[in-house]
Amino acid sequence: MQTILKKLPTSLFNFIKHLPATFDQEERRLVVQSLVIGVVVWAAVYPLKTAVHWLFHLTLHWLEAVGHGPQLLLVFVPLLAGALIVAAIARSRAAVIHYRDADGRIHELNDVEGDGLERAISLYYSSEPAFEQVLQGQEGLDVRWQMPTFTLAVRKFLATLVTLGSGGSGGLEASVTLIGESTSAGLFKPRQSIKTAKEKLGLFDQFWRWWQADDPDDLQTAQLSGIAAAVAVLLGAPFAAAFFAIEVMYRQRPIIEKLVYALLSALVAFFLTDLVTAGHPTIFEVERLYVPPSDARYYTVVLLVGTAVSLVSLFFAKFRALADHAFHHTLHTHRQRHLAGAVITGLIAIAVAMTTQQLGLWEHGLELVLGPGEGVINAALAGELTMAVALIALMAKMPATLATITSGGSAGLLVPSLFFGTMVATAFARVFDYEPMLLIIPGMTASLVSIVNVPLAAILFTIEVFGSAYMVPALITLVVTSVLAHDRTIYRTQREKAGKRQILPGMGSRRIHVPPSWWGKTLIELDFRNRYQVNVVGLMEYQDEEGLPRVRLDTSSTTPLAEGDILVVVGQDERLEALEAAVRAEREATWQEALEGEDRHAV
Repeated sequence: MQTILKKLPTSLFNFIKHLPATFDQEERRLVVQSLVIGVVVWAAVYPLKTAVHWLFHLTLHWLEAVGHGPQLLLVFVPLLAGALIVAAIARSRAAVIHYRDADGRIHELNDVEGDGLERAISLYYSSEPAFEQVLQGQEGLDVRWQMPTFTLAVRKFLATLVTLGSGGSGGLEASVTLIGESTSAGLFKPRQSIKTAKEKLGLFDQFWRWWQADDPDDLQTAQLSGIAAAVAVLLGAPFAAAFFAIEVMYRQRPIIEKLVYALLSALVAFFLTDLVTAGHPTIFEVERLYVPPSDARYYTVVLLVGTAVSLVSLFFAKFRALADHAFHHTLHTHRQRHLAGAVITGLIAIAVAMTTQQLGLWEHGLELVLGPGEGVINAALAGELTMAVALIALMAKMPATLATITSGGSAGLLVPSLFFGTMVATAFARVFDYEPMLLIIPGMTASLVSIVNVPLAAILFTIEVFGSAYMVPALITLVVTSVLAHDRTIYRTQREKAGKRQILPGMGSRRIHVPPSWWGKTLIELDFRNRYQVNVVGLMEYQDEEGLPRVRLDTSSTTPLAEGDILVVVGQDERLEALEAAVRAEREATWQEALEGEDRHAV
């Protein structure tokens, strides 16, 4: 024992001494970036979360104070005003984001309108190599930098505040996701001011070289961190937020390497929210948490809840497709779509308010339709909703939410999906005489899996917010909904598999920077086709005969390659990877020869 104690200081010293080698410069940089992203994204998202709830409750209280009988028509005042403002924001400095549907057709999306999570997914993958970009000579990072970052975050902030604050039906998560992505990407975007600072301040130049994201992988790590931090502010569940970011972006290609940095940013945002809210960071608050039973009857009802939520999700997916087609193919201008969405949402809200008031079912009928719906979910958790109110809310909230979002309103579907699961579970709780909370919590898990399709984030959200006692019932609904609705997702861009981003399954494209050992040689001299078994489809010449850069799609095998040239090649993935490895080896061999030459010259 004494020998061990004597060796302990030496061992500890050796550990600290070798720590920099274990925790290398790249990892230190990513950790620092994750911490900074967490703080900056929190500073952007938390004010939005607070402002939306404040403005919506202010609007709701005004409507409830003056809106009785015919005066309920005043609902249209904030909704129509909000629709016009959002339409103006969407048209101001508008940018277009593209997504490819299941049939391979490319569609255009306004960067501010609708579900921001779809836009975030498109922006996330914009930096990855794509065949069209390769032929046009565009670098992955340059494609992302061509889109707005901070300005997009500001415009999305304002559009979301107006949409939900004026009574639009939807959630915050999609908007904060896009804000998180744009804010984090903006921290690394090259700008003229940065170029000027680099030229004037040598120290800043060194910092920027260390800080900048110089390849798509670094940028995507930052984007994931921003998304995780934004969702952590909203949900108050950092672990679930990190997995949400990973699952949404990599549904078909699970990846864990980036999780630690996403989790780090989420934890920073979570702790800042916890500090400001005095220990109440989670999205839902319950005064008393009931422990679920473990008998066969309860588990059977939980299974039925999962099945019912799956059926609702299948209906919702079809309903959304119809609503999207109706708004974008019937109404062709921004203003028409936004106003139509506001009118439909207002009519539904008025109908629900009048029905619940006349029947004496619920005093706050407008809240069942307008806004994010978090207050109604909290009321359901507290056991304040009857079966009739829950069913009315379910049937009304669904079309109102789709009217808001598909018309172009800035809102999301995560909280509404929790709303749908909550209402279904409340109805079952009244039928089978259970405390509503006992079925609502696994019902939330079911809705996150079947509608949003994030099973790991769903189970982690349940455990983080409501405790491990609900793990088993949540797992039951997770399995049921995964089986019944496994191929459904509300995000169209998320349906793209890795293979669909290729030219053909197993086929891809690359841009190969010509190594020094190839300079002055032709493709015939290199025996390029037989040697690497890929096809050259283009040559990006650094300089043509007039000294200007040029992209040639009619590459001649007898054209000598020059310094700065880039070959555009297509072929099987494994052949492309072998080519890239060979080029790296050629480059390293050239550098090694140059170093040896310098040493001989020095001698």
